[in-house]
Amino acid sequence: MRERWNLITAELAHHLPYTIVSTLIAMMGVWWFGTQLINAGHVDHLLTQARASFHLFHPLHICLSAIATTSLFWRYRRHIAGAVWVGAWGTIVPCGLSDYIFPYIGGRLLGQSMELHMCIVKEPQLFFSFLGLGILGGFWAENRLRGSHLFSHGAHVFVSSAASLLYLISFGFTSWMSNVQDIFPVFAIIVLAVWVPCCISDIVVPVA
Repeated sequence: MRERWNLITAELAHHLPYTIVSTLIAMMGVWWFGTQLINAGHVDHLLTQARASFHLFHPLHICLSAIATTSLFWRYRRHIAGAVWVGAWGTIVPCGLSDYIFPYIGGRLLGQSMELHMCIVKEPQLFFSFLGLGILGGFWAENRLRGSHLFSHGAHVFVSSAASLLYLISFGFTSWMSNVQDIFPVFAIIVLAVWVPCCISDIVVPVA
């Protein structure tokens, strides 16, 4: 047990720099695009684009998370029902924390009037379709692509960063793009929203 938790702690420390870099890239991209629309007076268009992009990145996040979690479990334990169970719950809970709960709480703590939007409730057909696709992809990837969990985890971290940030913009928090004082708090929210849940999904759940 002690060796297992030492491994998990080491993995969390190892993945923090990747999370920071992914968050910075996502913030720079979203900030550049968002400020262009704000400066042009197209705030409504920004919100529309942000919500549409969130509903692209969030399902992609679900799929990549399920691939990473399922493939890592399947690599060490050839138990189909166990892999499906771990792939499902190792995706549903961490993705919910990362894409909805952390950004929502973070926005509220910073004084924003956030809307709690949960795709698993609002658009279950979208959520579970990509979850199923990701679980199936996890079986295929581990059998066909050597080290597939490493690639899917790296992509997972970046997509999660974008999804969490787009949630903030879509559901109540756009002022950080024009208020320098909010940039670091938003950065901290996204890092926590990505680092902890994604590592739980990709590393802790499959090996626990």
